[in-house]
Amino acid sequence: MQPEDVGAAIQFLEFCRSFGEIFQIRKGQSEKIVKDITGDRQLREVSSVVAELHANLLSVIENGNYKPLKYPRHGDAWIRKLRKYITDSTLHAKDFILEYLSHGLSGYKNLSPSHKLDVLNSLCDEALSSEKLKTRIEARECVARQKIRAATEKEKELKERQNDMAKTMGGEIAGNDEANNIFCQIKEAKEVKQAAMNELEELGCVLRSTPVMVDKGVAYWKLDGYCNNNTNILRQEFDNEATMKNQDKWFMFSEDEQKVVENHVTTR
Repeated sequence: MQPEDVGAAIQFLEFCRSFGEIFQIRKGQSEKIVKDITGDRQLREVSSVVAELHANLLSVIENGNYKPLKYPRHGDAWIRKLRKYITDSTLHAKDFILEYLSHGLSGYKNLSPSHKLDVLNSLCDEALSSEKLKTRIEARECVARQKIRAATEKEKELKERQNDMAKTMGGEIAGNDEANNIFCQIKEAKEVKQAAMNELEELGCVLRSTPVMVDKGVAYWKLDGYCNNNTNILRQEFDNEATMKNQDKWFMFSEDEQKVVENHVTTR
C-alpha cells in the first residue's frame, strides 16, 4: 500500500470496527475490501464484496434499507447510481472522479486506490450522518432497555421464590427439582440481561474515533480496527494546511517505544 493511502485505509477499518454489525459487514470483509481497492488496477472485474458494500451504503443513505443487496459482479448499475448520488448531493468530489464514474465499471477500475478510498470513506460518513441510522440505533437501544427491565424483574421474582422455598424447607433446597429449575431460570435471566447490557454499551459507543492526544502537526491514536502484535498506539503526522489531501504519514512503535509514548501521553 502506498504511504498516502494508509490513513484512509485505517479510517475505513475503524468504520467497520465500530459500525460493522449495523451495516452487516461480516468478519474479514473490511480487510478484503481494502486489499481489493488498493490492489492491481488491471483486474478484469471489481470484486462482489466491494460492489455490495457501496450498494448497501447507498441503500442505507437513501432508503434506510439494511438488507444486503446482491449486484452482478460484472454489472455497473451501482457505479452509475453512485455517480448520480455524488452529483446530486453535497459530497465534494473532483470533476475527473465523476467523469471516470460516468464510464461505469471500466472508469471505476481506472481510479487510483487513493480516489477509491476517498469515495468509499465519503459514503461511510454520509451513512453515519443519516437520520435513518440514528433512528435505527435509538430503536435498538429501546429494545435493549426493555430486555434489561424484563430480565431484572424476572430475576427479582425468581429470587423471592427461591428465598421463600428456602425458609419453608429450613434452608435445605439443594437437590430439589423445583429449586434447581428456579436456579436455572435465574441464570438464564442474568444472561439475557447481560447480553442486553452489552448491546446497550456497544450502541452507546457508536461514536467517531478521537485521538488520545493532539499536538502541532501530530496526533496519537488508539485504534482497535488496526491490529499489530506489538503496538496499539499509532502516530499520525499531518500538515495543518493540507489535512484533506491525503498527505499525512502514519507510524507504529516497537514494544519499548510504546512504553515511552504511553508515558509521554500520560504526562501531557
